[in-house]
Amino acid sequence: MPVKNRSMTRRAREVSVVDATTEKHAVVKSAARVLRILAIFDDVQRGMRVGEIAERAGYPQSSTSVLLQSLTKLGYLEFDSIDRSYIPTMQVALLGSWIANGMAANGTVGRLMDELSAETGATITVALRNGIYAQYVHVIQAINSTLRLHTPTGTNRLLVWSAAGFALLRDVPDDEIRILVRRTAAEQQTHKLEIKQVLENVREFRRQGYFFSRELVTPGGGHISMRLPLTEGRAQRSLAIGVSGWIEDIDRQKKRIIRAMRATIQRHFP
Repeated sequence: MPVKNRSMTRRAREVSVVDATTEKHAVVKSAARVLRILAIFDDVQRGMRVGEIAERAGYPQSSTSVLLQSLTKLGYLEFDSIDRSYIPTMQVALLGSWIANGMAANGTVGRLMDELSAETGATITVALRNGIYAQYVHVIQAINSTLRLHTPTGTNRLLVWSAAGFALLRDVPDDEIRILVRRTAAEQQTHKLEIKQVLENVREFRRQGYFFSRELVTPGGGHISMRLPLTEGRAQRSLAIGVSGWIEDIDRQKKRIIRAMRATIQRHFP
Protein backbone atom coordinates (compact mmCIF):
# COMPACT_ATOMS: atom_id res chain seq x y z
CA MET A 1 0.00 0.00 0.00
CA PRO A 2 1.41 3.43 -0.86
CA VAL A 3 2.62 5.48 2.11
CA LYS A 4 0.13 8.26 1.34
CA ASN A 5 -2.89 5.96 1.52
CA ARG A 6 -1.58 4.26 4.60
CA SER A 7 -1.11 7.66 6.24
CA MET A 8 -4.69 8.64 5.42
CA THR A 9 -5.94 5.40 6.97
CA ARG A 10 -3.99 6.09 10.14
CA ARG A 11 -5.46 9.54 10.44
CA ALA A 12 -8.99 8.17 10.48
CA ARG A 13 -8.84 7.71 14.26
CA GLU A 14 -6.62 8.29 17.25
CA VAL A 15 -4.30 5.46 18.19
CA SER A 16 -3.04 4.60 21.64
CA VAL A 17 0.37 2.97 21.71
CA VAL A 18 0.76 0.63 24.69
CA ASP A 19 3.74 -1.68 25.07
CA ALA A 20 2.62 -5.27 25.48
CA THR A 21 5.57 -5.95 27.79
CA THR A 22 4.21 -3.63 30.47
CA GLU A 23 2.03 -6.20 32.25
CA LYS A 24 3.81 -9.46 31.46
CA HIS A 25 5.65 -9.75 34.74
CA ALA A 26 3.98 -10.86 37.96
CA VAL A 27 2.76 -7.88 39.98
CA VAL A 28 0.04 -7.36 42.56
CA LYS A 29 -2.96 -6.77 40.33
CA SER A 30 -4.69 -4.21 42.54
CA ALA A 31 -1.48 -2.15 42.88
CA ALA A 32 -0.94 -2.20 39.13
CA ARG A 33 -4.52 -1.10 38.54
CA VAL A 34 -4.33 1.80 40.99
CA LEU A 35 -1.16 3.14 39.37
CA ARG A 36 -2.60 2.61 35.90
CA ILE A 37 -5.69 4.64 36.79
CA LEU A 38 -3.61 7.48 38.24
CA ALA A 39 -1.45 7.47 35.11
CA ILE A 40 -4.59 7.76 32.97
CA PHE A 41 -5.70 10.81 34.95
CA ASP A 42 -2.26 12.32 34.45
CA ASP A 43 -2.62 11.65 30.74
CA VAL A 44 -6.08 13.17 30.16
CA GLN A 45 -5.87 15.81 32.92
CA ARG A 46 -9.60 16.07 33.60
CA GLY A 47 -12.38 14.29 35.44
CA MET A 48 -13.75 11.03 34.05
CA ARG A 49 -16.67 8.73 34.60
CA VAL A 50 -16.30 5.07 35.51
CA GLY A 51 -17.07 3.85 32.00
CA GLU A 52 -14.38 5.95 30.35
CA ILE A 53 -11.77 5.00 32.96
CA ALA A 54 -12.57 1.31 32.57
CA GLU A 55 -12.39 1.57 28.78
CA ARG A 56 -9.07 3.40 28.77
CA ALA A 57 -7.56 1.00 31.31
CA GLY A 58 -9.03 -2.12 29.74
CA TYR A 59 -10.52 -3.27 33.05
CA PRO A 60 -14.05 -4.57 33.84
CA GLN A 61 -16.34 -1.70 34.75
CA SER A 62 -17.57 -3.39 37.95
CA SER A 63 -14.10 -3.86 39.46
CA THR A 64 -13.04 -0.40 38.25
CA SER A 65 -16.00 1.12 40.07
CA VAL A 66 -15.07 -0.68 43.32
CA LEU A 67 -11.47 0.49 43.01
CA LEU A 68 -12.49 4.11 42.37
CA GLN A 69 -14.79 4.06 45.39
CA SER A 70 -11.93 2.76 47.56
CA LEU A 71 -9.57 5.48 46.34
CA THR A 72 -12.27 8.06 47.06
CA LYS A 73 -12.69 6.81 50.63
CA LEU A 74 -8.92 7.00 51.10
CA GLY A 75 -8.90 10.60 49.92
CA TYR A 76 -7.01 10.14 46.66
CA LEU A 77 -9.99 10.76 44.39
CA GLU A 78 -12.95 13.11 44.57
CA PHE A 79 -16.38 12.08 43.28
CA ASP A 80 -18.67 14.64 41.68
CA SER A 81 -22.21 13.42 42.28
CA ILE A 82 -23.66 15.84 39.71
CA ASP A 83 -21.82 14.64 36.60
CA ARG A 84 -20.83 11.26 38.14
CA SER A 85 -17.14 11.78 37.51
CA TYR A 86 -13.93 11.18 39.46
CA ILE A 87 -10.83 13.39 39.65
CA PRO A 88 -7.61 13.13 41.73
CA THR A 89 -7.31 15.24 44.88
CA MET A 90 -4.34 17.29 46.05
CA GLN A 91 -3.31 14.30 48.15
CA VAL A 92 -2.15 12.61 44.94
CA ALA A 93 -0.07 15.64 43.96
CA LEU A 94 1.49 15.85 47.42
CA LEU A 95 2.64 12.24 47.27
CA GLY A 96 5.45 13.24 44.94
CA SER A 97 6.04 16.76 46.17
CA TRP A 98 9.37 15.83 47.78
CA ILE A 99 10.71 14.82 44.38
CA ALA A 100 10.15 18.36 43.16
CA ASN A 101 13.17 19.42 45.19
CA GLY A 102 15.37 17.39 42.86
CA MET A 103 17.14 18.85 39.86
CA ALA A 104 15.13 16.93 37.28
CA ALA A 105 11.75 17.89 38.64
CA ASN A 106 12.23 21.50 39.65
CA GLY A 107 10.50 22.66 36.51
CA THR A 108 13.46 22.71 34.13
CA VAL A 109 12.60 19.47 32.36
CA GLY A 110 8.93 20.39 32.26
CA ARG A 111 9.69 23.73 30.63
CA LEU A 112 12.02 22.05 28.16
CA MET A 113 9.27 19.60 27.21
CA ASP A 114 6.71 22.39 26.85
CA GLU A 115 9.00 24.30 24.49
CA LEU A 116 9.68 21.25 22.35
CA SER A 117 5.97 20.50 22.24
CA ALA A 118 5.16 24.03 21.06
CA GLU A 119 7.97 24.03 18.48
CA THR A 120 7.48 20.55 16.99
CA GLY A 121 3.83 19.76 17.70
CA ALA A 122 4.88 16.14 18.23
CA THR A 123 4.64 13.84 21.24
CA ILE A 124 7.37 14.61 23.79
CA THR A 125 8.61 11.96 26.23
CA VAL A 126 11.07 11.71 29.10
CA ALA A 127 12.34 8.24 29.96
CA LEU A 128 14.50 6.66 32.61
CA ARG A 129 15.87 3.17 33.07
CA ASN A 130 13.67 0.69 34.93
CA GLY A 131 15.15 -2.81 34.89
CA ILE A 132 15.37 -4.00 31.28
CA TYR A 133 13.10 -1.16 30.16
CA ALA A 134 13.21 2.50 29.28
CA GLN A 135 10.07 3.82 30.97
CA TYR A 136 8.29 7.00 29.95
CA VAL A 137 7.82 8.87 33.23
CA HIS A 138 6.39 12.01 31.66
CA VAL A 139 4.61 12.49 28.32
CA ILE A 140 3.17 15.50 26.50
CA GLN A 141 0.89 14.29 23.73
CA ALA A 142 1.06 15.66 20.18
CA ILE A 143 -0.85 18.91 19.72
CA ASN A 144 -1.09 19.51 15.96
CA SER A 145 -1.90 16.15 14.39
CA THR A 146 -5.34 14.82 13.50
CA LEU A 147 -4.00 11.40 14.34
CA ARG A 148 -1.29 11.09 16.92
CA LEU A 149 0.70 8.21 18.33
CA HIS A 150 -0.85 8.44 21.77
CA THR A 151 1.77 7.21 24.26
CA PRO A 152 0.59 6.84 27.88
CA THR A 153 2.80 7.81 30.80
CA GLY A 154 4.34 4.63 32.22
CA THR A 155 4.79 2.97 28.83
CA ASN A 156 7.80 0.63 28.71
CA ARG A 157 10.25 0.17 25.86
CA LEU A 158 13.06 -2.36 25.83
CA LEU A 159 16.36 -0.71 26.74
CA VAL A 160 18.19 -2.72 24.11
CA TRP A 161 15.67 -2.09 21.34
CA SER A 162 14.38 1.48 21.45
CA ALA A 163 15.65 4.98 20.78
CA ALA A 164 15.18 5.96 24.42
CA GLY A 165 17.00 2.81 25.48
CA PHE A 166 20.03 3.49 23.28
CA ALA A 167 20.23 6.98 24.78
CA LEU A 168 20.15 5.58 28.32
CA LEU A 169 22.79 2.96 27.44
CA ARG A 170 25.25 5.52 26.07
CA ASP A 171 27.66 5.28 29.01
CA VAL A 172 27.15 1.57 29.72
CA PRO A 173 30.18 -0.61 28.79
CA ASP A 174 29.66 -2.92 25.82
CA ASP A 175 30.22 -6.02 27.98
CA GLU A 176 27.37 -4.99 30.24
CA ILE A 177 25.16 -4.32 27.23
CA ARG A 178 25.85 -7.85 25.96
CA ILE A 179 24.73 -9.25 29.30
CA LEU A 180 21.62 -7.06 29.21
CA VAL A 181 20.75 -8.30 25.70
CA ARG A 182 20.97 -11.93 26.86
CA ARG A 183 18.84 -11.18 29.92
CA THR A 184 16.25 -9.37 27.81
CA ALA A 185 16.14 -12.18 25.26
CA ALA A 186 15.55 -14.69 28.07
CA GLU A 187 12.73 -12.65 29.63
CA GLN A 188 11.14 -11.48 26.37
CA GLN A 189 11.10 -14.57 24.20
CA THR A 190 8.93 -12.87 21.57
CA HIS A 191 11.79 -10.51 20.69
CA LYS A 192 14.68 -11.74 18.54
CA LEU A 193 17.68 -9.69 19.54
CA GLU A 194 21.14 -9.71 18.01
CA ILE A 195 23.94 -8.38 20.19
CA LYS A 196 25.85 -7.06 17.18
CA GLN A 197 22.94 -4.91 16.01
CA VAL A 198 22.17 -3.62 19.51
CA LEU A 199 25.78 -2.54 19.99
CA GLU A 200 25.82 -0.86 16.58
CA ASN A 201 22.70 1.12 17.48
CA VAL A 202 24.22 2.26 20.79
CA ARG A 203 27.44 3.23 19.00
CA GLU A 204 25.41 5.18 16.45
CA PHE A 205 23.90 7.13 19.31
CA ARG A 206 27.35 7.77 20.77
CA ARG A 207 28.60 9.08 17.40
CA GLN A 208 25.62 11.30 16.59
CA GLY A 209 24.33 12.29 20.00
CA TYR A 210 20.86 11.10 19.00
CA PHE A 211 19.09 8.05 17.59
CA PHE A 212 16.28 8.07 15.05
CA SER A 213 14.07 5.02 15.43
CA ARG A 214 12.22 4.22 12.21
CA GLU A 215 9.41 1.81 13.11
CA LEU A 216 11.79 0.03 15.47
CA VAL A 217 9.06 -0.47 18.07
CA THR A 218 5.76 0.84 16.70
CA PRO A 219 4.64 0.14 13.11
CA GLY A 220 4.45 3.50 11.37
CA GLY A 221 6.13 5.29 14.27
CA GLY A 222 9.25 7.44 14.37
CA HIS A 223 11.13 8.55 17.49
CA ILE A 224 14.21 10.74 17.94
CA SER A 225 15.90 10.46 21.32
CA MET A 226 18.68 12.40 23.08
CA ARG A 227 20.22 12.30 26.55
CA LEU A 228 19.58 15.06 29.04
CA PRO A 229 22.76 16.31 30.75
CA LEU A 230 21.53 15.52 34.25
CA THR A 231 20.65 12.61 36.50
CA GLU A 232 17.54 11.96 38.55
CA GLY A 233 17.85 11.97 42.33
CA ARG A 234 20.33 10.13 44.52
CA ALA A 235 20.19 7.02 42.36
CA GLN A 236 21.94 9.03 39.63
CA ARG A 237 19.66 7.70 36.92
CA SER A 238 20.03 9.20 33.49
CA LEU A 239 17.12 10.71 31.60
CA ALA A 240 16.36 10.62 27.87
CA ILE A 241 14.14 13.09 26.01
CA GLY A 242 12.30 12.04 22.88
CA VAL A 243 10.19 13.46 20.05
CA SER A 244 7.85 11.00 18.33
CA GLY A 245 5.05 10.75 15.79
CA TRP A 246 4.24 9.13 12.47
CA ILE A 247 7.40 8.14 10.63
CA GLU A 248 6.67 10.23 7.53
CA ASP A 249 6.10 13.35 9.67
CA ILE A 250 9.21 12.86 11.81
CA ASP A 251 11.37 11.91 8.81
CA ARG A 252 10.28 15.00 6.89
CA GLN A 253 11.11 17.29 9.81
CA LYS A 254 14.13 15.37 11.09
CA LYS A 255 16.74 18.12 10.71
CA ARG A 256 14.49 20.79 12.21
CA ILE A 257 13.55 18.54 15.15
CA ILE A 258 17.18 17.68 15.92
CA ARG A 259 18.14 21.36 15.81
CA ALA A 260 15.26 22.23 18.10
CA MET A 261 16.14 19.47 20.57
CA ARG A 262 19.79 20.47 20.74
CA ALA A 263 19.04 24.17 21.06
CA THR A 264 16.41 23.62 23.76
CA ILE A 265 18.64 21.29 25.77
CA GLN A 266 21.52 23.75 25.51
CA ARG A 267 19.27 26.63 26.58
CA HIS A 268 18.03 24.87 29.71
CA PHE A 269 21.25 23.02 30.56
CA PRO A 270 24.08 25.23 29.29
